[in-house]
Amino acid sequence: MGRAQALNLWHSKELPEDRSFRESIHYSGRKTVRAKSENRRVQILEATLRIAARDGLRGIKHRAVAREAKVPLAATTYYFRDINELISDSFMLFAEKAREDLGRFYDTINLVLDNVPPDSLHRGGSGRRELASRLTAITAAYLTEQFSDRREQVLAEQVFLMESLRDERLADLARSYRSAWVAGLEQILQRLDSPTPARDASLLVNVVLGLGYDTLLNRRVAEQEVLEASVHRVVCLILAVH
Repeated sequence: MGRAQALNLWHSKELPEDRSFRESIHYSGRKTVRAKSENRRVQILEATLRIAARDGLRGIKHRAVAREAKVPLAATTYYFRDINELISDSFMLFAEKAREDLGRFYDTINLVLDNVPPDSLHRGGSGRRELASRLTAITAAYLTEQFSDRREQVLAEQVFLMESLRDERLADLARSYRSAWVAGLEQILQRLDSPTPARDASLLVNVVLGLGYDTLLNRRVAEQEVLEASVHRVVCLILAVH
């Protein structure tokens, strides 16, 4: 088997955490078959996410969601029996979309690693500093987009993760969501010769959540230079680049 084939096989292998996350997605609302009905259901859930980001979970009411989604009030009660079902399914939709977005980011990082000199992947190897700079630029650009252009999505994430501390049904999905996030990072860190990839991956997830919280708390747009400096420091620590 050639190197390219081996890398493709490596990338296509589904992690247990990804499988666990996929299996944890269970929508409670009314099932749909027709495309038009499915589009309306998603339209209602996306409106619910916007309200969660803007007003918190307390703002999620059938009437408010119907108004936000521009659908008849009867449509929200048709697809979702109660508010808890509406909240739970909107978090399911959020987690699915966020995981797809994160997967694309991981694919980009892995593509970069596929094309660097092998020595750069080893601790102390030549080219390690240059690799740290490339990873910093890619990661900082991704986070800037998340914290600025997708600020509403980051806010919804914070709202749902906080609510999962009180709602065990949401907690199960939150744990699977985080595990899949950590697993993708752990896989990348193994390639980067981290001596403790699982611990470093968990640390990075906590750092990113903290950066998002800090940006939202201070009600500011992510500043590229400041964010890049923070990311560069963390990347250099992880890669053991001084």
